[in-house]
Amino acid sequence: MGVALNEEGLALSGSPKPSYMGRILDVLELAVISDDAPLTMTEISERARVPISTTSRLIKNLEEWDFLVQDGHGKYLPGGRVVRMAVVVSAQLHTPQRIEAATTRITQATGESVTGGLIIGDRVVIVARTESEHPLRAVHRVGEQVSPTASALGKAILSRSSEQRKRELAAAWERDDDSPSLEELDSELQQALEDGYTKDEETFAPGLRCRAVPIIGQDGMAVGAVSVAGPAARFRPEIADEAAQLLMNEAAALSSLPTDHAVTFSREVSHVD
Repeated sequence: MGVALNEEGLALSGSPKPSYMGRILDVLELAVISDDAPLTMTEISERARVPISTTSRLIKNLEEWDFLVQDGHGKYLPGGRVVRMAVVVSAQLHTPQRIEAATTRITQATGESVTGGLIIGDRVVIVARTESEHPLRAVHRVGEQVSPTASALGKAILSRSSEQRKRELAAAWERDDDSPSLEELDSELQQALEDGYTKDEETFAPGLRCRAVPIIGQDGMAVGAVSVAGPAARFRPEIADEAAQLLMNEAAALSSLPTDHAVTFSREVSHVD
């Protein structure tokens, strides 16, 4: 026995027709997250491969439900409901609990110690930590501050920060520990944009090798980072680089926006004050 549908393709019983709801979600996703958004109805129709008449009905529903709004030039922007959801999701992404869960997963996969840090004020602070079970390991504590210019975690944050933010973070680190200056890090931070992660080859601490990846906020800038570290004799460069891929996957899940460390930010950073 079939399901009775109304003129918009929705089941009269209250259960949506799957194909129709799938198209609605496709249209919403296209309109909101396309690289060249906002899009016109025609552009959405072509990319969704949906007839213009059907696209018109789908967009009408999305407007009625406040998921899309027209900008006055025939293009569609996220509506109030999408914006409210985005704000809530963004606030939840960077919680210490989520970062701690990520550090646990990476430690289970690599066997090495993993740290999660966030920018709090003008300082980089460890908010999550999962220790390796190996007797020989690097030890840090939640609540401990981290050098923004000497540690891989701090440099990962700098690699996705505006010039002003870099200066603020560097100035707030008022310790005489021979941390390098921002000028000394210029080429290293540029390389991090290409690689997607920063490296520490026994400079932060003798015998310690580390990789770190930034966590990106809603404005496209770093709000924190995750790092994995281990004794250089065990955590060899090729192993560390493989672990960096795990870091990038976890950092992407923690980030507010899709991240392209090699291309997108390097293209935009020159325009950030």
